[in-house]
Amino acid sequence: MNLQGNGNNHNRRPLLDDGDDSFINFKQSSDYERITGVKLDDNANVTSSEDAERQKKLKEAIEKENSSAYEDLDDFVYRQNKKRHRSSGGRHHRHKRTSPSVLSPGHHRRRSPSGHKHKHHFHRHHHRRNRMKKWQKIAIGVICFLLAVIIIGVSTLLIMIRMGKNELTDKTGFNIDVPKYAESAENGNIITYKGVKYRYNDNITSILCMGIDKQELSNIDGQIGTGGDADSIFVLTLDFSTGKTKIINISRDTMTDIGIYSTGGGYVGEKRTQLALSYAYGDGKDTSCHNTLVSVRRLLYNVPINNYLSLDLQGIGPINDSINGVTVISPETISEFKQGQKYTLKGNLATSFVRSRTHATVEGNNLRMERQKTYIESFASTLMSLTKSSISKPLDVFNVASPYICTNISTSEVAYLSMNAIQGKYGAMEIVNAPGKVKMGKKYAEFIMDDEKLFELFLDVYYTPIEG
Repeated sequence: MNLQGNGNNHNRRPLLDDGDDSFINFKQSSDYERITGVKLDDNANVTSSEDAERQKKLKEAIEKENSSAYEDLDDFVYRQNKKRHRSSGGRHHRHKRTSPSVLSPGHHRRRSPSGHKHKHHFHRHHHRRNRMKKWQKIAIGVICFLLAVIIIGVSTLLIMIRMGKNELTDKTGFNIDVPKYAESAENGNIITYKGVKYRYNDNITSILCMGIDKQELSNIDGQIGTGGDADSIFVLTLDFSTGKTKIINISRDTMTDIGIYSTGGGYVGEKRTQLALSYAYGDGKDTSCHNTLVSVRRLLYNVPINNYLSLDLQGIGPINDSINGVTVISPETISEFKQGQKYTLKGNLATSFVRSRTHATVEGNNLRMERQKTYIESFASTLMSLTKSSISKPLDVFNVASPYICTNISTSEVAYLSMNAIQGKYGAMEIVNAPGKVKMGKKYAEFIMDDEKLFELFLDVYYTPIEG
């Protein structure tokens, strides 16, 4: 029997050559016992002619042995090639088919007796991975960071917008004080007036706006008010469900109860006097705004008015010029203006148009309110036109106005109001005057509200008719 190894330690078993038909000699075959499991008697003289059955058994065992050895060697060659592939940096290569001589001279690959075919190991070719450069990794990191900031920023803005709406429509302590000729239910959420039921609009907000003249000092019963007078007072209402925008213009001479404070800020009491003086008794900023807010809220049946904005009239000129002036037609003849004439207001001319009033008649403030109404409408129209060509124009105007403004409108409320403005949810602005009559008092003009007409205006702005 011819035994031949594979030349390495990978295959532990020797290969047997079965090419010669006379190879079977049981006494010379040292592998017989290992392969067949049959121990031979050393004295026995066994030949192929005497034990055909043992010959067949040994031949099958040798074929099986050789087949298993060939597969082991094929696996070994495959793994070696794979190692070379990795060490070569991923260069593409082909497997060389191992010739039969690698196993043994004249060896032919055989099928196993069971008919099992040897499965060749196909190597999956790996393409070299593209390694990112350092600057590419840094760039990707920066982009990911910016995306995260944008996502967080957008999320924060959305939260602010939602908070803004909740703050603007807050009804904490809601309790409408209806007049005696009307009925209310659910603290004023439902009002019945002249047989018609009305429901309060939860999607509406109110902002008290004031134009302040700080050059005047008020004196009521020896108490000096140093904050200045609220010469212009109006309530801006926004209906977020319909987009309706209404301004209730309230006369500065309206007679109502106001809070009186000492110059040190101490509360003195209340007195019925002109509404404009409520601003004087405060610090000329937030406490003055709040004092006026309380009086206006009481005047409008305790409707929720939580926000205020005051503007020093000295800021009219700079704000006016930030939109390149405002063109108006004067509704009356006063100062340098003549009724029916068109003017393009610039600088101090704009301030004079909205501030001047005559004291020759008790209607002086009412006439001024008409000029102020004309100015506001023209200003809003001009700003809207400029915004169409430059979306940043409102921000420019706000930056100019900031030094002259006092407000408690929060950032989240501004975000919600701005979002609605950008989306065009606000309709045309309508300005209405609070109804009433003016008369001359002992010292100054007094505006007396028409309570029933004011209540009807109140219902029209804040409520919606319902059936049943």
